[in-house]
Amino acid sequence: MTENKLSFTAQSRIIFFLLALALLVQGALFLRLQAYEAFDVLLSDFKIAVVLNNASSAETESFTKKLNSLPGVTEVRYLNAKEALAMPGASSEQNGFEVFLPKEDFLPAFFELRVNKSVMMNPQPWVAENFSKMPQDAQAYYKESQAASAIYLDGVIKFINIILGLSVFFFLAFCFLVEAYYTRITALPSRLGGLLCGFLSYALALGAGFILISPLKLAAVKAFKFDLWPQAACLLLCLMLGWTLSKWKKF
Repeated sequence: MTENKLSFTAQSRIIFFLLALALLVQGALFLRLQAYEAFDVLLSDFKIAVVLNNASSAETESFTKKLNSLPGVTEVRYLNAKEALAMPGASSEQNGFEVFLPKEDFLPAFFELRVNKSVMMNPQPWVAENFSKMPQDAQAYYKESQAASAIYLDGVIKFINIILGLSVFFFLAFCFLVEAYYTRITALPSRLGGLLCGFLSYALALGAGFILISPLKLAAVKAFKFDLWPQAACLLLCLMLGWTLSKWKKF
């Protein structure tokens, strides 16, 4: 009876510890996912506006080919003068471009460039390098606040990934040290109980995550996205720690 009581107490401590750990991991994974989602939104919304003045139709067509050949450009959209002025929110305050479209008889050719991640992260040297060889009448504009936000989010993502990586490394090192150097003989049912504690802790943390995040679905359709590999890694870590803690004398 006493042995069963001690076993139950040890397993309760393991569940308590692993549940706290799993909740922290779920929170970190959620923040990581939201940072990735925000970065993707920035990337899809980031555009470089290019204005070409005093160009004939042939020169505009040739210029379009040059834009398509630039490194990092994923899409080029050309708008003639009427299309540019007919765009919803043609002013710089509304479309996010620091560019002025003069309402005169002759208007410039207007282009929208979509670019990849590397260009968005460092647009100033890219514009300086590629448009220094362009005609003097070609001017490129972009929203600097978007580029700054992308750099910030990229730093946040790297920070979260490094913290998660280091945490996993130290937990795995702990498991190795306990299994390799702690010679206490533990019964198999106790070790299997540790695995069960790990699985239960992960399941409770995942359920708590769904419940806590569910109100966000009112504001965003994709409030919670089940990312398979990070979740699988979290489950595996909980199982390994449950298996190891069932052997460690502190539990």
